[in-house]
Amino acid sequence: MTFGEKLQKLRKSNNFSQEQLAEKLGVSRQAISKWEMGTLPDIENIVRISQYFDCSLDYLLNNENDETMTDELPDQKPQASDEVRKKDGKIYISSFVICIGGIIALLLPLFAELYQAFDMTTNHTCFTDSSYYILHSPLLGVVFISVLLIGFGIVSLYLLLKRK
Repeated sequence: MTFGEKLQKLRKSNNFSQEQLAEKLGVSRQAISKWEMGTLPDIENIVRISQYFDCSLDYLLNNENDETMTDELPDQKPQASDEVRKKDGKIYISSFVICIGGIIALLLPLFAELYQAFDMTTNHTCFTDSSYYILHSPLLGVVFISVLLIGFGIVSLYLLLKRK
């Protein structure tokens, strides 16, 4: 399949006229017509076409009609790559959750100091050990949230990496 045939196939599969595609690529309709008839565009336009239709340059420029080559349209890529992208996204989210839980855990002493200062100003008494405040009622919720985020992140990351 030639470049022109592939371009025409991509254009028609996306329900574009030559005018519409020319407008999207910033060229004339005559240029699209010439390309579909067999003239190769310059490298900048080939790259623009590749990016617009989300296909490789190899797909566009390889004219071999080998039986091992697939003439699938780029929109019909195997679902494995989509699954890998989704899994990678989930891995990033799990890692992000672990980081947020870790940051909250690292900030617990600061929260305890702030609560200790608050207790001193409101009640005029406080415990000398700020670690007591970490286990005191308001900060106990923060500890719970931190442990929950880290635990959830680690378990989901383990399960995602186990499936990979």
